[in-house]
Amino acid sequence: MNLFIVILLSLGMTACGAATSSTSSGNSVQPSSPQTNASASKSVCNGVNDFTNIPSAFLAALKKYTTTNAEHVVNVCTEDSNSDGAADYIVVESTDQPNHESVYYDDSDSHHEDYDFNTNEYRYSDLYTDQTPGSAGNNMIEAQSIVMRMPINPASATTKTATTYNTIGLGLNGVSFFNENAGPGDDITDELFTFDQCSGHPQQDGVYHYHVGPICLIRDLGGAVVIESKTVKGKTYTWIDDAGTNAGLLLGFLMDGFPVYGPIGTSETDCNGSAVSTPIDDYNGHTHCTADFGDAIYHYHVKTANKGGTSSPIFWITNEYYYGTPGSVSN
Repeated sequence: MNLFIVILLSLGMTACGAATSSTSSGNSVQPSSPQTNASASKSVCNGVNDFTNIPSAFLAALKKYTTTNAEHVVNVCTEDSNSDGAADYIVVESTDQPNHESVYYDDSDSHHEDYDFNTNEYRYSDLYTDQTPGSAGNNMIEAQSIVMRMPINPASATTKTATTYNTIGLGLNGVSFFNENAGPGDDITDELFTFDQCSGHPQQDGVYHYHVGPICLIRDLGGAVVIESKTVKGKTYTWIDDAGTNAGLLLGFLMDGFPVYGPIGTSETDCNGSAVSTPIDDYNGHTHCTADFGDAIYHYHVKTANKGGTSSPIFWITNEYYYGTPGSVSN
């Protein structure tokens, strides 16, 4: 049975960071309304997957939450928050523990794998400006009890809400998505040099998360990756990177209920195999059918250097605002 540890965290506590300010992360633009729900920090699914009231269009995609990470808790269910007899939220609950390797797991964990942080100097060479690669302080991956509520019928919001310092969505492996911004006084690009071999790191409360394209999740979902390397003074640094062909790979959902897909490389095709010409909008998404959704649906893409209004070579997960109205997240 899934036992959720009820730990209520404020937005400030869930900001990415270690003992030093160089690992703090968040968003300088605050949302118009809170996205944490203090009264809803307890489990809704109670360790059980229940797809009974989930719209048929979302069923296949959401079931991937229950099959991608078989080692740790990821449950999906629905909630009737106002007791009117109709479910109004899709709920995803997770312990936020990746089933891939990480230097941030304790040495005793089977997924602990050493990583030379100096690799990041070459991995993120386009943004390297004499940062000192290294771990995110003493932060380590710790089990969480994340409860994410998404509107059961997601729609474009008239007034957009800014993403926040904490979990803005969940990957299919149950790992948190964070936004692309750092807390006041910090530079998000500095945090790149604390990322592990899978492009993630934990904040001070042990919440492991991705700010950028989750390369090991992409690999584990069957996406195409390439092995990159750089030899310096006789030492070879090796890492994996996106192959640029994963635009149609579902990676998870943001809190507004819209899916997140892989980065657009040189091209993208829809559910019929036709080339997609619809441009990426200011929220880093667009609308068309996909392999997971036979009808056209708005979806995000992990941002790439030449898509989504950015000149950054890094594949951040999203832009500053949600396209739809976000539900809530608690931990």
